[in-house]
Amino acid sequence: MKLKVMMLVAAGALLSVGAASAQDVEALKKSKGCTNCHDVEAKKMGPSYKELSAKYANDKDAVPNAIKKLKDGQGHMKVAATDDELKAMVESSLNKK
Repeated sequence: MKLKVMMLVAAGALLSVGAASAQDVEALKKSKGCTNCHDVEAKKMGPSYKELSAKYANDKDAVPNAIKKLKDGQGHMKVAATDDELKAMVESSLNKK
């Protein structure tokens, strides 16, 4: 019984960490200026995350290519972020994990 309770507590902790991470990524996008040009549904200065996700749905190299563009400022303004931050933001934006 004690083991089952511990497993349930651990599972709940993992779920709450996942939810917090999604919120953290959205806060990160806002802090890095992504939301100034991009929205989830609507086109702003740049395409919506929904459009980007559809465009790159079948591209297995979309995440590393986007990270390189954001890091180097190629075809997109340069984003001052760590590789891990860029990966989290890109995967979230393209719905790839």
